[in-house]
Amino acid sequence: MSYPEEKLWDKINHGWTRMSFRQRRFWDVIRRPPEEWELRGYDRCWVVALIGSTVIYYNQFEYGFNRSAWTQYGVIDHFQSLQDELDEAVQRQLDVLDTGNDVGPWASPPISGEYSKD
Repeated sequence: MSYPEEKLWDKINHGWTRMSFRQRRFWDVIRRPPEEWELRGYDRCWVVALIGSTVIYYNQFEYGFNRSAWTQYGVIDHFQSLQDELDEAVQRQLDVLDTGNDVGPWASPPISGEYSKD
C-alpha cells in the first residue's frame, strides 16, 4: 500500500517552514515533484529530491526522510532508518557538499510514543 501523497505534502510543507534561508535555496535546486520509486527489498517510497547520484525520499516504514544512492532511475538503492524531518535531510546533504564526506548517521534511535499506522 502506498503512502498517501496528501500526507507527504503536509510533511514537505512542514519541513519547508523549518528550513533556514540557505536550506530553502538548496531545496529549490534539488526538489522535484514527488514520485514513487521502488525501495530495493521493500516497497515503494516517495522521492522528493535528486542531487547527482543521491535521492532524498520519505520512508513511510520509519516515518522520516532519508538519503540514498541510486544507480537506476526509479530504484532507491539503500534502506535508511533515520526519522528525520525534511529540513534535517536537506541539511545532511548540505553537510556532504560542504565537507566532501558523507559520515552518516545511517540510523536514529526510535522515537517514543504510541505506534500508529499512518
